[in-house]
Amino acid sequence: MHRSAIARTAAERPSSRSEVSSYDRVMKAVHWLTLLLVIGAFACIWAERQADTKNEAEIFIHVHQSLGFTILGLTIFRLYWRRRAEIPRLPVSLPVIQKLAARATEYLLYGLLSVQPVLGILYTNASRHLVNLYFLGDLPVVLGPDRMLAERLIALHDLVAVLLLIFIGLHAAAALFHHFVRRDDVLNAMLPRWLQRPR
Repeated sequence: MHRSAIARTAAERPSSRSEVSSYDRVMKAVHWLTLLLVIGAFACIWAERQADTKNEAEIFIHVHQSLGFTILGLTIFRLYWRRRAEIPRLPVSLPVIQKLAARATEYLLYGLLSVQPVLGILYTNASRHLVNLYFLGDLPVVLGPDRMLAERLIALHDLVAVLLLIFIGLHAAAALFHHFVRRDDVLNAMLPRWLQRPR
């Protein structure tokens, strides 16, 4: 009698990670802030190419570098927080291959968001320049001048930028598919409450 009561209480307690239906506020805030920073970083490069003067172009480059460094720090924090946060499970009805693809894309994006700023910093240093952080000061040099290496680094930087656009697009398309076609709670789990679709 006593044992069955304990078992029943344990079963009713919502402490399992699998029972969480939404990401916490920190995960949501970091997710959407990262998206805004990525948009800003791409916008800065577009604006730099449209700039009328060298001084204007340098301003956009400095902001681009600062946003990239912020994305790197935010991604590291996000991975740390994710280890301790409660993560909603994907829908049970979702095929295993789609679940694997979803998680693989998620971690691939984490990797690209981490690698891209590092490539940018290394390229800047290899090109005999310093990374200026929000016009407050320069980051320490981590790599000496090297023209050939700089060319390879910027090529990789450009490649990763294209990959980011592709996988962010796939990630967004999948979220919209879940929301409007499958009509499950995958996107709801990352939306603020005032934007969530009623269950």
